[in-house]
Amino acid sequence: MAKVIGYVNLHSDVSLKGLTERRPLASVSFLGRYGIIDIVLSNFSNSNIDNVGVLIKEKPRSLFKHMANGNAWNFNSKNGGVQLLYDEKYAGNGMYNNDINNIVENIAFFETNKPDYVVVAPAHIINTMDFSELVEAHAASGNAVTIATQKVKDADVNWIGCDYVKLDSDTKLVTQLETNMGNAKNRMISLEAYVFSAKTFEKFLKTAEKVSPFYSIRDMLAYSLDERRIGVYEYKGYVRCINSYQAYFNVCLEFLNYEVSTQVFHANWPIFTNTNDTPPTKYKEHSCVRDSMIANGAVVNGTVEHSIIGRDVIVGDGAVIKNSIIFSGSVIDPGSVLENVIMDKRARVKNMKNLKGELKEPLFIKEGDVV
Repeated sequence: MAKVIGYVNLHSDVSLKGLTERRPLASVSFLGRYGIIDIVLSNFSNSNIDNVGVLIKEKPRSLFKHMANGNAWNFNSKNGGVQLLYDEKYAGNGMYNNDINNIVENIAFFETNKPDYVVVAPAHIINTMDFSELVEAHAASGNAVTIATQKVKDADVNWIGCDYVKLDSDTKLVTQLETNMGNAKNRMISLEAYVFSAKTFEKFLKTAEKVSPFYSIRDMLAYSLDERRIGVYEYKGYVRCINSYQAYFNVCLEFLNYEVSTQVFHANWPIFTNTNDTPPTKYKEHSCVRDSMIANGAVVNGTVEHSIIGRDVIVGDGAVIKNSIIFSGSVIDPGSVLENVIMDKRARVKNMKNLKGELKEPLFIKEGDVV
């Protein structure tokens, strides 16, 4: 059986406004009880890839706290686990702080594990891809690199700023890797998940050092399309891209649709996260909850509609929360009304009782603020 290692690539230029001011996207709260990174880590675990390195670009503190020892994601601790790979040499050094330089600076992770194949995948593209199937398809293809893709019909509205590929009609090899600017509906979108054989990966890194220290994995793939056989693996399951503040809001609330959530959460593909020693949710006398996700430890004594409530949130008597995302430890005082709001951790609605954002521009309340 081939040995595979994985890299979770956090070297994206995704910003979620205030949500990523002090933390990387990977550790932003997702659906009240997860971090965004939990999805891709669970994919690696469920695919029986037990050695995973997390390529951290910046703001590592909250990620260190979330990851702890990595045991929550059910990796085989005897044969592997999670390693946090931070490029201290180039951290905060502009263009040098990229995924390739991080891998090279932490090359011991690759060399010690001696893999047959390497899978690189991002955290901000949400899916439940079986990476073992991706590796099998790559091995059978004989190509140097395989890019996971999906054909979409809404590239003019969503997926703006993501990559798309074009294929040669005869060889089915990638001839173009470009940025989607939204000028066409139908695109084959790159899911930024790549698989290499170990030998190809070594050569790829050495070539990158000669070409430019500023080049990322994506840049090198685009640069070498004429020199390497780069194919695609078409993934047909649920996929969403969280590449903006608005996309985060939309994707999270989309999961309140049962037909959507069951595409990601099912018995044979668990999504792992850190457990918390908190009591069950408490619904008090005046609580009314509809079409929402409520995490454990919350105390609800108001109305919650089409919203996501994190751990240990207190919703006071008569408070109304609609179409909002409330992070853990926050307090909504009695009589408050919130609509289209994203409220960061340990914030409190106390004095301004009526807070309303727009569907296309949800109001943001910073971590720890009392408003």
